[in-house]
Amino acid sequence: MSKVPVAEDAKTKSYYKYYEMEIADLTEQQRAYIANCKGRAEEALSIHDRAKLQEPGTYPEKTGYYPLKEGGLLVAGNIPMPEVTAEMLNWWFAWHGLEPLRYAIWDPEDHYDVKINEEGRKRALDPKIPMAQKNWGATHTVRESVGGPPDEIVIMFTEPEKMGFDPHKLGTAGCEFMVTANALMGSAKVPVVMVETAKKIEGIMTFQARFWVGYHIVDGKAKYLLPPEVVLPEEVAMGLVGHNLKEFTHLGKILPSVYAEEKGKW
Repeated sequence: MSKVPVAEDAKTKSYYKYYEMEIADLTEQQRAYIANCKGRAEEALSIHDRAKLQEPGTYPEKTGYYPLKEGGLLVAGNIPMPEVTAEMLNWWFAWHGLEPLRYAIWDPEDHYDVKINEEGRKRALDPKIPMAQKNWGATHTVRESVGGPPDEIVIMFTEPEKMGFDPHKLGTAGCEFMVTANALMGSAKVPVVMVETAKKIEGIMTFQARFWVGYHIVDGKAKYLLPPEVVLPEEVAMGLVGHNLKEFTHLGKILPSVYAEEKGKW
């Protein structure tokens, strides 16, 4: 695949070399898995039980997409990142949104652009704010391909407590890392709740992404916002599963060295 276009001065950046790196495409085995990764509704984690993501373990256990009894879909990805730490992930989610090339090195074939709101930029650059809290209140407006033509996604990062999670469990064994957001996906502005955590599963740091498609958290409560007649195409869910595997597998490979080289450079 061709790489996303970048600014003319991109080559002057110390991390441009990561843009030049080849990113591994999905294997035939992974593609075959994705084509048959639809789970059963009874296996899904209800958005009303999302607090379980702060406990040790994996909910649901399998990567895939799940129809939900109350409507919508859950897309779940579990990606091993054996060399990555929570410290690295907290830094990455504060750092990468500040400049489009930083977003591009995450997935040079699919991440076209990122813009951050002024509040998010100020918090990211404020040394007094703890790393794990820097993206609270940040809005990333990204342009990326999720299995199809590039489209806009608006990601409104929010303090986990406001999304229904226990602040006292942040940084514990069941929730070493966490970011939470309401998002609007594509030109149709499909509502999505995004929860991403990392914890050790059988001794290996594992990134767990969960997307409840059709929902937002409003005043601390989950609400299904799509009209009853709207049926979400399963192709969209499969595209999100595949993109999730691709981008986070690549991030797991580059993040330790990016962090070591850039962690003091904002």
